[in-house]
Parts: sequence; C-alpha cells; structure tokens
Amino acid sequence: MKKEKATILFLTKNQKTIRPGKVSGSIILNWRKYLLSFLLVTIVLFGVIGYLLKDRAQQIQAQQDLQHTIQELHLSFAELDTNAIRERFQNIDKQLETINKYLKDRGIRKVITLPQGGEEEGELSAAEKGEFYEEYLKKLSFDLASVPLGYPFWGAITSSFGFRDNPFKGSGVEAHKGLDIRAPMGAPVKAMAKGTVSFAGRNGGYGNCIVIKHANGYETLYGHLSKIMVSRGQTIEIGQQIGKVGSTGRSTGPHLHYEIHRYGKKVNPKAYLTLN
Repeated sequence: MKKEKATILFLTKNQKTIRPGKVSGSIILNWRKYLLSFLLVTIVLFGVIGYLLKDRAQQIQAQQDLQHTIQELHLSFAELDTNAIRERFQNIDKQLETINKYLKDRGIRKVITLPQGGEEEGELSAAEKGEFYEEYLKKLSFDLASVPLGYPFWGAITSSFGFRDNPFKGSGVEAHKGLDIRAPMGAPVKAMAKGTVSFAGRNGGYGNCIVIKHANGYETLYGHLSKIMVSRGQTIEIGQQIGKVGSTGRSTGPHLHYEIHRYGKKVNPKAYLTLN
C-alpha cells in the first residue's frame, strides 16, 4: 500500500532557493520509534565491522570504540528525548488539540485532506519535519482562532446575503447585508471566533446588537437580540454565549441576523458556516 505523503516547500536562509520534500503523515505519532530504530541499526553496524576485523588488536580496539559509541548514542538519544525533539512534538500535539477544540466549539467536524502528490524528492529529516509541522500548526491555530467559522446558532437560513424581496413593504427589493437564521426566542447566540467587543447596545434597525472585532481584519455582527450578555471592550472566546435571540429592531419575528465583515467590507457569511 502506498504511503500517504504531502509535498512541502522549504526556503533556505537567504530565501532565494526552494527545496521541495515529501513529508510522511506518520512522523508525529512515530518519532520515538524512528530514533530507536536509528540507534539499533547503528549498534548492529558497528558490531559487524568489529567482527570482520581479523587482527585481534583491531578487534579489541573496535570493541572499545563500539562501547564508546553506544554510550555516546545513549547520551545523545536521552538528550534529544528530554529536550528538543520531545518538546517540539509535544508542542505539535498541543497545537493539534487546540485546533480540534476550535472546531468542536463551533460544532464543526475536523476535515481530513488527502495528499495531492507532487514532485518526488528525498525524505526530510525528523528535525525538518518537526520544525515544519510546528510552525505550520502555530499559524493554522492562530488563523482558526480569528476566523469566524460555524453557526452562531444552529438553525435554518430564512434569508440569504444579497438582494431579496422587501419583507416589510410587500414589493420591491432591498440589499440584505447578512444571513437571517431561524431561532426560538431566547435561544443562545455564540461567538464564532476570538475577539473583542467593539459595540454592544441598541443600533437602529438591528435592534439590540453586538459587534465583535477579530484578528486578520474580521468583524462579526449579531442583531435583533432579546438580551445582550457582554459589554464593550470585553474579550470573547470561541463558542462563548454573548446574547439571546430576539426580535428587536426592524424584525418580523424571532431570528438572528448575522453579518461578517472583512477589512470593513461585508462578505457572505454562508461561506464561513462550514469547512466544505
């Protein structure tokens, strides 16, 4: 069975050359096994060399060298085990746990992406693989924390982003700047990303409204609330309840009006509801 691998690109320190390499997906779970295997193969190799030496003095010297090498390998392995390698992969495990929690708090299942293939190159060292995974997961963890993914309340979408028939005049069309999600009065409304409350109060047609500012230029708006449970300047966590569904402002009945802004521009929230 062909092993699943992913192609990554590594830049040299001068940032002028790119070296592609194949990364095995099992490195995170099997790093300790790889190091132990390397130690065992090295010991056997030195033993064979010592056996093939015909001269007795050479055999004795080879045995002494072998013992010294074994001690050095044990010390090196112990140092790696307790320091750089172990710490790096522990950090990777923590980042994976954090990412899975971000998805779980939004009610999103984790997504498994099959490798796309690419240029065949030699295997990368454990240190290179560990460094790549650690840095990549740090960035992914930060991005996931600030991107508003998922439903603030799980319900049917009754009005989409864009132009729609005017529900109040019975004729004509109007621009709808977000999504309307059907929900019962008083249902919990949750934040979909880490951020800081920039507005919490009454806001014209939005009624009781909350606006949360996130990293990477994102901002989310939650309108028509019956109750506001946060205040301006408050730090918000993923999945935290910030209010309750209502029908305040320009509304025809209980529902949640949900908007996403990116660098000041309103975007379609539907693209952020799932990872599909």
